[in-house]
Amino acid sequence: MAGTVNRVGGLASGLDIDQIISDLMKAQRLRLDRIKQDKEIWQWRQEDYRSLNSSLLALRNVVFNLRLQATFTAKTAASSDSSIVTAAAAGSAVPTVYQVKVESLATAATNVSTESISKPEGDKIDPSASLLSQLDKLKGGNALGLNENNTSFSFTINGQEFTVDAATDSLNTIIAKVNATKEAGVTMFYDPVADKVAIATTYTGDRNPAGDPDGDAEIQLDGAFLTEVLFLNEANEQGGTDAKFSINGLELTSHTNSYTVNGVTFNFTGITAGGLNGTATTVTVDYDVDAAVKAIKDFVDKYNEVIALINAKLNEARYPDYRPLTETEIEEGKLTEKQIDQWQAKARSGILKNDPLLRSVLDSMRRVLGGVVEGLNEEVTVTVGGQKQDVAADRLSVIGITTGPYTENGKLYLDEGRLREALESNPEAVMALFTRTRDENGNELPAARQGIAQQLYEAINKGIERITSQAGTAGALVDNSYIGRLLREYDRRLEDYEERLARLEDRYWRQFTALETAINRMNMQSMWLAQNFMSGGQ
Repeated sequence: MAGTVNRVGGLASGLDIDQIISDLMKAQRLRLDRIKQDKEIWQWRQEDYRSLNSSLLALRNVVFNLRLQATFTAKTAASSDSSIVTAAAAGSAVPTVYQVKVESLATAATNVSTESISKPEGDKIDPSASLLSQLDKLKGGNALGLNENNTSFSFTINGQEFTVDAATDSLNTIIAKVNATKEAGVTMFYDPVADKVAIATTYTGDRNPAGDPDGDAEIQLDGAFLTEVLFLNEANEQGGTDAKFSINGLELTSHTNSYTVNGVTFNFTGITAGGLNGTATTVTVDYDVDAAVKAIKDFVDKYNEVIALINAKLNEARYPDYRPLTETEIEEGKLTEKQIDQWQAKARSGILKNDPLLRSVLDSMRRVLGGVVEGLNEEVTVTVGGQKQDVAADRLSVIGITTGPYTENGKLYLDEGRLREALESNPEAVMALFTRTRDENGNELPAARQGIAQQLYEAINKGIERITSQAGTAGALVDNSYIGRLLREYDRRLEDYEERLARLEDRYWRQFTALETAINRMNMQSMWLAQNFMSGGQ
């Protein structure tokens, strides 16, 4: 740290020492400004690298989808009559056609009050008021033996006990408690017009078939509140029923209106006219070509977007005469915000022009996309020269993905019609082109023989790692990248140079202060001599 110097302006010499030292320091600060400018250029490089790395990461995420077999094995299930049955197919489903007939739908077990719960001679109960306040309106109000000193009672549904405080709980809150308890497996509601309570299981199906020796109700009710106040009688229950249907002639039943076979889930929505003797609804399972086409189109679009960004940086014009503006240049030049922005834009332009790192990342991706996957012999049927031909799907051009002219720097073009032809003729061959990692014996293949998406994913990964090594990652606690270390070195150099300039400025002041002191001493001697001469002459 530079010391403090008593600074004496040009009182004796008449010199503008402040301005002289300022001019001397301005020349010395030119080198400091250049270091700051160099640091800012490297900061810009770091920002641009990181921005491109984010774009590569987004591309890698899109490519990841093409590594998954599920992207190409997705299936669709189309019903000829969705009012009878709909279907959804998993990736494991086999493309085929199912004939479905529905005789009956699964229903839930239900029970309803055998009579209205309010007294006939008075007003109906208020379901929002406390139960204690409505006892006089309830037919079975006396069954609970409630009064102001005894307001608590309980009941059970399907083994789940509910405790009620009649002084605070209303019929609505009691019903809400039951509905919120999943373990009870029922839902309830009160209808004020019918003045009755309805209860039903939250599931469908015959859960208590006639062959059950116990013959119990599916909704188990216990407690005077249920049986003597709400008049819910187990004997009045309408039991749940199973769905009855046939698939390809095989008669089946299900507790629910859903049934899964061979990776296809059938959802029954209506009854076939004539039941099992009626006309079947057709459910067709096939490959979801649209999903695969969308995934590939998303990749082509994202790839073109990313390489356009990289090529723009590689080919951006460089203006070496425009360096980052210093604070002094901004202040002395009295530049407007617009002028500053325009200057800085030129100064920043082209800082990654012909960058070898970006060039290598781009070239590695282009080599993968233009290459041939060795060992792929599965063929697809596509139109070539107006004629259908069987061609081995071992490169992207076979399925309609090609590059433009050299001047477009690797931009991809997609012939969607040809891609659909390839997917419809042999989706597994297209899948292997992108996802292949092992041979027929299950042995892992070398990189050159793996699928395009596998190779491209690794190429992007390596590119991201190399750029991260060069420029680091935003938000990292410690940045040990090349540019991160370089910026720390610039900070150290700036600190050292600032210290050096402070010492130099102190030295200038000491020298000029000594000059002032010497001149002041000479002036005093001159005055003394002048006084002596004047006194001697008298």
